[in-house]
Amino acid sequence: MRAIHVVFLDKPRPALILTRSALVGRMSRVTIAPITSRIRGLSTELAVGARNGLPAESVVSLDNVETVPLDRLGERIGFLLPDQEDQLAQAISVAFDLEPTV
Repeated sequence: MRAIHVVFLDKPRPALILTRSALVGRMSRVTIAPITSRIRGLSTELAVGARNGLPAESVVSLDNVETVPLDRLGERIGFLLPDQEDQLAQAISVAFDLEPTV
């Protein structure tokens, strides 16, 4: 399962770790998608909430993916559930204008 951590960006905020778990801690930087409670209803957003360990209904913003130094990663506060992986892949495909795979 993909972890959700507090990440220290402009302010501490939750973020979904996109770097594969086997590499987190072995690399000096990790790729993250910030989580926000400002829900716009975009196809590049993935809905998350209490079942993911978050205090409020929110979205993972795949339009705002960034790579940050590992030392900006705070505590783990939740995780993405297996049934959300396909939705994540779809949102990433839309955000990066990728063709769907079969």
